[in-house]
Amino acid sequence: MLPRKSKGLQKIQMVRVGNASDLLVTFSKRRYGLFTTASKLSILCGVEIALILFFGGIKVCSFGRPSVENLFYFILFQQQEFKRF
Repeated sequence: MLPRKSKGLQKIQMVRVGNASDLLVTFSKRRYGLFTTASKLSILCGVEIALILFFGGIKVCSFGRPSVENLFYFILFQQQEFKRF
């Protein structure tokens, strides 16, 4: 039997990233993954979805299918229809 080259899949502890540049890189990678997952969910299940991310109080990222603006207008002006939920 050959010795293992890696430790395999391990659970890492979730802690805040201290370095500002590392924080930005981590945010970008996770944002991409989140938006990809939301897009797949929208396509596969036929749902309309909107995501808004605030990063550091300065940067705002949004994703929407069909679009964020259309979904917000629908929620704001058609809210009487949503009261049944």
